[in-house]
Amino acid sequence: MGELHLEIYVERMKREYNTECTTGKPRVAYRETITQRADFSYTHKKQTGGAGQYAKVVGYIEPMDLDPETGNDTGFESVVMGGNVPSNFIPAVERVSMLGSFLVFRRLQHFFLCLVAGIL
Repeated sequence: MGELHLEIYVERMKREYNTECTTGKPRVAYRETITQRADFSYTHKKQTGGAGQYAKVVGYIEPMDLDPETGNDTGFESVVMGGNVPSNFIPAVERVSMLGSFLVFRRLQHFFLCLVAGIL
């Protein structure tokens, strides 16, 4: 919500409820960041009849400083070797990692995610 929205609500409360409102400076939303490197290994298994689904993802996430050239505070790299994960899946993994960090942590910032290995 922006500052204009807040001003409109304050004016509306004054007008509709005939009350005085004491307001202060708006607060900035809390954001989270990664403080140290963390390795992860996730196995996805789903059997719903038929062939089912299986995938294993291995990688790490670590802190990242703001890149002065691009202005990005998040990064993604895939160092998967051997063709276990088809190359057309890698951009999807990157999008999901960035979207997941936004949905779960309400805007995780200053992090670098590296995909080390994977099996489909």
